[in-house]
Amino acid sequence: MRTSQDYLTTGNKSVLGFGGMRIPSGQPELQKMVDVYLDSGANYFDTAYIYKGSEEAFGEALVKRHPRENFVIATKLPPWEVHNAPEDCEKIMKEQLKRTGLDYFDFYLVHSLDESREKDVDSKGLFQWCAEQKKKGLIKHLGFSFHGGTAYLKRLLDKYPETEFVQLQQNYMDNLRGPATEWLDLTLEYKKPIVVMEPVRGGSLAALPAPAEKLLKAYAPNRSIASWAIQYAATLEGVTCVLSGMSNMEQLQDNLNTFQNLKPLSLEEKNLLEQVLIEMSKVANIPCTGCRYCHNECPLDIDIATCFSLCNEVNRGSAKWNSAIMYKSIPKGHRANDCIKCGACVPHCPQHIDIPKELDQVVEMFK
Repeated sequence: MRTSQDYLTTGNKSVLGFGGMRIPSGQPELQKMVDVYLDSGANYFDTAYIYKGSEEAFGEALVKRHPRENFVIATKLPPWEVHNAPEDCEKIMKEQLKRTGLDYFDFYLVHSLDESREKDVDSKGLFQWCAEQKKKGLIKHLGFSFHGGTAYLKRLLDKYPETEFVQLQQNYMDNLRGPATEWLDLTLEYKKPIVVMEPVRGGSLAALPAPAEKLLKAYAPNRSIASWAIQYAATLEGVTCVLSGMSNMEQLQDNLNTFQNLKPLSLEEKNLLEQVLIEMSKVANIPCTGCRYCHNECPLDIDIATCFSLCNEVNRGSAKWNSAIMYKSIPKGHRANDCIKCGACVPHCPQHIDIPKELDQVVEMFK
């Protein structure tokens, strides 16, 4: 199994990371998955302060049941929860250590950085505070997760050279049609190892429009659709770990199978993904990854991610009547039509979605 230092060696072959955002809610299922995952030889677990119940769940399924030297674990400091520094930082870390039952974290990240948080991060000295915790032995390695623009990423890498790794959103949609390749290239220029998040873009690259899925199934009938996205991300230069939010054993086994014989995509396969993206571009899609960061800020607890997912399913060709039934199963008061347009959610969306505007699209679809 890898040590924490191994993940900072960019020449290493990338491995599957156990993402804590979409873990199963029940301990029995999670414990089985943790055991199978560790038995495979992988050992990187990722969680965050704002992933509801995730730190506690890993505390029970992982920390209490396995020797500390058998795993490495990452968690994150959310800048938007720090109103008074350093008091709030200390309170958050103390709570994280208690939730997980750990004495230290192998990896600690300043969470979800973009331009809107730049002044806060700098003025509150969040990186400096984290560096102090590293001196105390509470953090082994310091990094950040990133959702901003390329210019801001460069400023971060220049201002905080003490950071040892970067967590980036990397997938074939954002890299081939968006700015993600710029982030990759810049991070490589600064010689920082990369942990990949959202390789399947919140599941949207695992549930393609029918014509796009048909292309991949015609080429490789026995491969899962998700495995294409995982393979793409895992074979990018500089990537040491690819996080996958796995909700069940089937997803875990599929991901482990992908990593068993991991190799770069051929030119023919890369061209096939280009054709997939062309088909996807024909379908309207709300670029939500289901991270649910917005849910923590909504005063009415609107089920934003589910609303967007159901809308996207219809746009991809699913039966509208079925999605409409699922939409109506969302409790009254928590549907798209209950949104009061306060905008509290918008600054917390890593994908920079105009959430109230897109919720209007959901309302129109299911009216």
